[in-house]
Amino acid sequence: MIRAVFLDFYGTLAGWQPAGAQIQQEAAAAEGLTVDAAAIDMAYPTANAFMDSENAIRRIAARTEAERGEFFARYEQILLATAGHDVSREYADRVWRRVRDTPKRLGLYPDSLPAVQALAADGRTVGVISNMGTELHQMIEELGLAAHVSVTVSSGEVGVSKPHPAVFQAALDRAGVAADEALHVGDGYESDAMGARNAGIHPLLLIREAGIHAPADCPTVRSLTEVLPYVTENLDDS
Repeated sequence: MIRAVFLDFYGTLAGWQPAGAQIQQEAAAAEGLTVDAAAIDMAYPTANAFMDSENAIRRIAARTEAERGEFFARYEQILLATAGHDVSREYADRVWRRVRDTPKRLGLYPDSLPAVQALAADGRTVGVISNMGTELHQMIEELGLAAHVSVTVSSGEVGVSKPHPAVFQAALDRAGVAADEALHVGDGYESDAMGARNAGIHPLLLIREAGIHAPADCPTVRSLTEVLPYVTENLDDS
């Protein structure tokens, strides 16, 4: 029986408005580069895998300003290369600075609130596990999720980032459930799916983009509204 369902925050429950691909497209255009927004969407998993690997080594948020700048220049370079544009580190840094300085805000995906409401109404403890800093709880409140989310854990509190098992263990402790009584849902293969699995938690990978290949070794959903049906059909009797 699954007693708790944990969800990743950025990329799973909430994303940038305007959308990240649009911001990237406009930032690149300002530097003279024509980039297809759809190609950027398809490139995010590769760039985010790099972010996950770096967070596993040392939290990016805990690095110096210079170190973070170096990381994000490399992140941008990988993102653009995967989208079909090989650029220098210096060029990527200029694009990233434009991305960083673009006015934007976080907003819920359309499926987020209905999914969280359904899980809570079904008697599941709903939690959010994020590599964000300590502002996570405030964001949950501002986005209208606080009434349905009873557990929040951020890497800023724990001191390590997903996929480190300590982040997931903190969520289990706060929810008061065993690992095999919990499911974690997120859009990151290494940080969310493999991180949860290595902590003994059932993983579920969210892949919204239809063109992105689903890995064979992890169950996937295309929308958060599929989470509760997945739990009841596949895990509650296991």
